Amino acid sequence: MAITGFLRGRSTRFFDGGVKILTGLHLLTSQEEPDTSCFVKRLLLFFLIAAPVVALLAFGLTRDARELPSTMVGKKAPSFALKSLEGKTVTLDSLLGKKILVNFWATWCGPCYQEHPVLKAVRKKYPNKDLEILGVVYQDNEKNVREYLKENGAPFTVLFDPDNKTGIDYGVGGVPETFFIDQRGIIREKHAGILTQPYVEFILSRLSKP
Repeated sequence: MAITGFLRGRSTRFFDGGVKILTGLHLLTSQEEPDTSCFVKRLLLFFLIAAPVVALLAFGLTRDARELPSTMVGKKAPSFALKSLEGKTVTLDSLLGKKILVNFWATWCGPCYQEHPVLKAVRKKYPNKDLEILGVVYQDNEKNVREYLKENGAPFTVLFDPDNKTGIDYGVGGVPETFFIDQRGIIREKHAGILTQPYVEFILSRLSKP
């Protein structure tokens, strides 16, 4: 994903800079120095500079992109008009007044397969009149989708985004990605990766009432 690439690039720059600093300090401390106190000072300086560099590098490498806030959160959800598996046109505006979960997925996506039972459990727990779950197909085709759903069931209204316009509007960089939209059409949360039922229920409980 774009964010992950950014973090890796940032970590690489930190690493390169850190190597230059540490190499320079190593040359300073490796020179013969008759004055022991001066040597100790230089060694202390080495560790004082090295520690922050190492910590910053570790932070850049281990930061999870899913934890980064999305620029979409708090803004009005981009409108769309997409065809369903049954051939009907579904618009976002027609669903306002309900809590809406928009899940971008694909049949070729392993994590999507893993989270499928979670969406089925959520669909079973929440009545359709209170929660609309939309599964927007991402870079996939109808034949694959029909075969997949025949085997695994459909916990959501399937929508096709053939030119990926909706995916682009929502800033989707990969699947699965899920957007939680409140009754007024405002995106309240975005999640990249596999959903869990407790997480979904927690976010849904936070969505504003109409």
